[in-house]
Amino acid sequence: MNEITFEEWLKGRFDKPEGPEPWYYDSQSDPPEPPHEVSLKYLYKLFSESGELLKNYSDRQVNDGLHYLFSPSNSNEIYALTDKMLPLEERLKAVESIHQLYTDCFFARCSRKLTHLDKKLDRSVNGICYMLWDIAPIPATGGKTENPELDSACLAVMEKALRLDHEACRESALHGLGHAKWYYQAEVERIIDAFLAAAPGISKELRRYACAARTGMIQ
Repeated sequence: MNEITFEEWLKGRFDKPEGPEPWYYDSQSDPPEPPHEVSLKYLYKLFSESGELLKNYSDRQVNDGLHYLFSPSNSNEIYALTDKMLPLEERLKAVESIHQLYTDCFFARCSRKLTHLDKKLDRSVNGICYMLWDIAPIPATGGKTENPELDSACLAVMEKALRLDHEACRESALHGLGHAKWYYQAEVERIIDAFLAAAPGISKELRRYACAARTGMIQ
């Protein structure tokens, strides 16, 4: 698996049929996983060039492929970001590149709605945008703050996502901050307070969600 090219890796995760259920529910459909050092390199490239690399895939394919990569219940590839056998500098660079996933993919492809108010399962790109920090094992891997530098980089990505003029991106960041509140209370409160002060014109629904995230009481 050290020999897998990036193009093969990308197709194995996004060039999938759109069935009634996500393709990864069928274990026979799971692509082979490369070693963590390869996954780390490919995740960084995907996040930092997502606008171009994912442009030919449907919203459903993008949602399912990213869900597969971020959720450890589907694959182990996201653990490349927390693998202490790999250089911290490279892992931080990969985490920081998630901001480009927001700007180049989520901002462009998500509808401007609040997913937490939607009672239906969302399989568009809004689905993974909203759930990203909920399913990812970062920050506070396994409920433990053993990677402070990595956790800080995650919080910085969420803080920058709040500056994007897009309700879905902001909701995603607030969702992640709501979970992180239990481990990084002061930092989460600072980030959300600054956001609310700088964005007085946001919808009452998003403001309500931000206040809930500040207390850790989010869905």
